[in-house]
Amino acid sequence: MRKICALTVLIILFILGLHLKGVTFFEYKGEKEGFYKAVIISEKQEKEYTNVYKAEIDDKKFVLYIPKRYPNLEIGQIIRIKAKYVEPQQQRNYGGFDYNLYLKTKKIYGSFKAESIEIIGKNNSLKYKILEWIIRIRTLIKEKLEKNLSKESSSILIGLLIGDKTNIEKDVIEEYRKASLSHILAISGTHISYIILILDYICKRIKKKRLGQILTIIVLLFFIALTGATPSVIRASIMCIMSILSSIFKRQYDFWTSLSVSLIIQILYNPYIIFDLGLILSYSGVIGIIVFNRIIKKYIKLNSISMCLSANIVIIPILIYNYNTLSLSFFISNMFVSILIGPIIVLGFVYIFFNFKSIIFILEILLKVLNSVAKICSKIPFSEIFVSTPSIISIILFYLFLYLTLKNYKKSAVAVIILCILFNFNYQIFNNNCLLINFIDVNQGDSCLIRYGSKNILIDTGGSTDTNYDIGKNITLPYLLDRKVSVLDYVLITHFDADHSQGLMYLLKKIKIKNIIISKQPEETIYYKETLQQANKNNIKILYVKKGDIIEVGKIKFVIIHPQDYYINNNQLNNNSIVCKLKYNSFSMLFTGDIEEEAEKEILKQKIDISAKVLKVAHHGSKSSSIGEFLKRVSPQIALIGVGENNKFGHPNDVVLERLESIGCCIYRTDQNGEISLIINKKGNITLKNHIK
Repeated sequence: MRKICALTVLIILFILGLHLKGVTFFEYKGEKEGFYKAVIISEKQEKEYTNVYKAEIDDKKFVLYIPKRYPNLEIGQIIRIKAKYVEPQQQRNYGGFDYNLYLKTKKIYGSFKAESIEIIGKNNSLKYKILEWIIRIRTLIKEKLEKNLSKESSSILIGLLIGDKTNIEKDVIEEYRKASLSHILAISGTHISYIILILDYICKRIKKKRLGQILTIIVLLFFIALTGATPSVIRASIMCIMSILSSIFKRQYDFWTSLSVSLIIQILYNPYIIFDLGLILSYSGVIGIIVFNRIIKKYIKLNSISMCLSANIVIIPILIYNYNTLSLSFFISNMFVSILIGPIIVLGFVYIFFNFKSIIFILEILLKVLNSVAKICSKIPFSEIFVSTPSIISIILFYLFLYLTLKNYKKSAVAVIILCILFNFNYQIFNNNCLLINFIDVNQGDSCLIRYGSKNILIDTGGSTDTNYDIGKNITLPYLLDRKVSVLDYVLITHFDADHSQGLMYLLKKIKIKNIIISKQPEETIYYKETLQQANKNNIKILYVKKGDIIEVGKIKFVIIHPQDYYINNNQLNNNSIVCKLKYNSFSMLFTGDIEEEAEKEILKQKIDISAKVLKVAHHGSKSSSIGEFLKRVSPQIALIGVGENNKFGHPNDVVLERLESIGCCIYRTDQNGEISLIINKKGNITLKNHIK
């Protein structure tokens, strides 16, 4: 037992080591554009303009984007496509989402965008016939539940029984997340235990133990396929199968051995599976139950609640690390759900396979109660507290602290918790030797975090006009929390275009902001109005600035250069952006918002010192900005351009890039370099790091 556990740990450490060294697997090295033969291996997922499938090309798995003008495709169909390969996006900011690594956890090599397709046949091999049969059963289950239950209830039950969450409304998923109930929508060991319970009941009725055991193994293998072979289902199923086999072969069952074997099997299939959050939560939860449940049961007698608490003790730090949220309502929500979830799963499976129509009424009631619990608990005060990302070492030390505390090693536990705090502390607040500037990749937009000692300043927040994607929620806030910034002393909004200010709406509702710096607006956009309304509500001080104002933050000065005492009428939002010069000892950086040629000429007329070592290039490098005379007066060593990959505006403009190169300036762009970080010491020397090499 110990040897297998030790081997498992060594394998995990070995894979982590390879990953940190940059050794990669599942890299696509074929042609990036041309004609390809693909075999469809999944149901379609509908997007706005395309249907998305998983497909095999040369026995490798890819995501395939097909225009909606083409007919729906079936499992096993062979198609000839004209397509372009799309490189999976890497992590673009510190602590950000790594889509490339996410695809690797699914053993997917990347994606193709098809321009045209031609169906040329069908693969009738056993593999694809079984896959087609499984998908057909999934479809029949979904249709049956959708026909007999309300839309909200059926979508939740489909998620609970077969792990398909595509029809669950975004608002409902958000309510479950805030109530710390997201885990129940993922198929886990709980589902397996109820399947075993049903099968055990049937086997006792037929009085054939060996036949029942074989039947259970077959059903578990079928269930793995039915639910999409998620890591948590594979883990629970392998452990149950090993338990059954130990009974058949009269061997002693060992929990830690079966846990290790289940993980080794998954790692052998895909080494990157160790980075899958579902797998991490599944293994962590079951370890929590084994390690802590006996101790907690001394104080909480009800087994379902003690097991829930035992699992959550281990899971919560992982959720905080990944989602930066702590819920104080999790105990209430999980206590109620632990009572509801068993009957819902059992009755759901019974209805699917035995068609007892009288069950539908009961299921509808139970599911409505479940949804009500999620809704109510998501609105409890402190149901969602945003916290800074803890370090991995501090999480490990936290687990050690819990274990030592529960084992009554009090002195050791105190020492460990002190270490935990030390490893998680933000030492930047004591650092008055360096100015840190992080130019964040917020796609087609601007956002820059400035930190000096305990002071945090954010210039612009990024944003998007896409109502389905909130930059503040998905990029800016997670980034700040990853940088251990939970309070902003100042937020300066250069102007209220969406790509500079939309992210502020979410920040205002979720973290503490002390001051907002803006200028008087020639045009009151919706983002400007919402900012004033929310700032009023939060008692945030609004500072209006104009040319000549100086804002001092410790040893940092922000000299306001623009707007003038009058408005520039042409393209008012852009041309009346705040332009400010950051000064720190001998270092200076010029922030230019989205000013265009007219504003640049007005600034040049003022004969103000706008020279700076670093320039935030105006308007994302648009051809309407960065005139030659303006760039010469700034004379920057480094130019930073906030711009989205393959953006529809053609930013940055080639002529602007040539002008910057002609003055001997080093150019860094978020579309090519991701986040760009500057460390400036007391002497004004700059150390620059870009996130994508």
